[in-house]
Amino acid sequence: MSPSVATFLFEAANFLVLAVLLGWFFFRPVRAALERRRAELEAERRQAAEQLAQAERELAALRQQQRDFEASLEARRAESHRQAEAEVARLVADGKEQARREQERARGALTAQRRALAQAGARDAAAAAADIVAHLLERIGGLDLDGALVRAACRELGALAAHAAPRPALVEAARSLDDANRAQLAQALGCAPGEVEVRIVPELAAGVRVVTPAGLIDASAAGLAAFAERALLGRLDAEEAGRG
Repeated sequence: MSPSVATFLFEAANFLVLAVLLGWFFFRPVRAALERRRAELEAERRQAAEQLAQAERELAALRQQQRDFEASLEARRAESHRQAEAEVARLVADGKEQARREQERARGALTAQRRALAQAGARDAAAAAADIVAHLLERIGGLDLDGALVRAACRELGALAAHAAPRPALVEAARSLDDANRAQLAQALGCAPGEVEVRIVPELAAGVRVVTPAGLIDASAAGLAAFAERALLGRLDAEEAGRG
């Protein structure tokens, strides 16, 4: 074998031995380190993927909570709006009812005031009528007017006697009755003139008022004034009812 061939073979053997030694002592630890690093990277990748998935799930949950909160907020807003509208409607209804009651109260007060004024006017009219009758009596002496009122009372007593006995009776007069008027009353009552009981009531102004078991006959000036007052009030009441 030539020296060059031997040298080549020796160098080749040395290279192989060196390659084996390098593979055993260097590349194997490096490969193992690379495998470990690859495994660690894979584990980190899986962990990152799991963390990303968890983050996406949490984000989805947060978005769902946000949607639920917005829906709840909208429902509360709608409920608050409905309650506010209901409260406004209630306040408006209460205001209308209060206004109606106030209007009725004012109408009642006005009606009462009108009636009080009407009553006062009627009383004033009756008082004025009584004063006029009193002055008239002073002018004519009262005899003719008293006689006319006594005759009117006798006519009513005659009509009353057709249905019920007018005795016993009490006769009230503004002044003492003369014999003629007393006789007329006695004839209407169906008794003697001396049996007619007369009580003097100056407030009657003129005429007589006869109290019988069958009813009252008022043929006095005060009675006429009271009748006028009642008639006036009745007319005012009818007019008030017509306005209502």
